[in-house]
Amino acid sequence: MGGLLSEKFLDTNLAIPFAGPPLNTPSLQKYKRMVDAWGGWNLFQTLLQTLKKISSKHGVSIPTVAVKYILDQPAVAGSMVGVRLGLSEHIQDSNAIFSLVLDEEDVNSIQEVSKRGKDLLKVIGDCGDEYRRA
Repeated sequence: MGGLLSEKFLDTNLAIPFAGPPLNTPSLQKYKRMVDAWGGWNLFQTLLQTLKKISSKHGVSIPTVAVKYILDQPAVAGSMVGVRLGLSEHIQDSNAIFSLVLDEEDVNSIQEVSKRGKDLLKVIGDCGDEYRRA
């Protein structure tokens, strides 16, 4: 999600100018629009807080928990982890995905928050549909 699913954006209020990290890349701006369509910044903060609790429990980062949760879904065969060579490679986080085991409590916590959001497939369509709509 362009970096939004990370500790960097945890407990931030983007409604207050200059209060949080800037959304200064096209990727961050795109995924912020996805967050808004899904359920808004407040619900996203609830998701980040839930992921942080789980990540602290397992000694990993928020992105590691998020990717592992997605990879554990039956219809998912892979995940793309974004890197910017020399800026944010996240090698340790990426390797931790393969040893992390989310327990039933972890999964239920994430699902509790997720079900409060909208189904983005119904809202925006398949990946890239937002660019194909006029």
